[in-house]
Amino acid sequence: MFYRQWGVVVEIERHPGTARRLHAAEQAISRPDPDVRERAVREAGEIVRAAHREVAGG
Repeated sequence: MFYRQWGVVVEIERHPGTARRLHAAEQAISRPDPDVRERAVREAGEIVRAAHREVAGG
């Protein structure tokens, strides 16, 4: 499990634009505006799920 999770992190971080989007979404999750938080959660989830798919073999 550790290697899979690490693979997901590496998959995200090896694409600088994707990593920036994820980090921005992670920061936006703590914003007071519920609409901003909802979009951030959705964005982060999409990025992480796509990385999981890629690590699993595409």
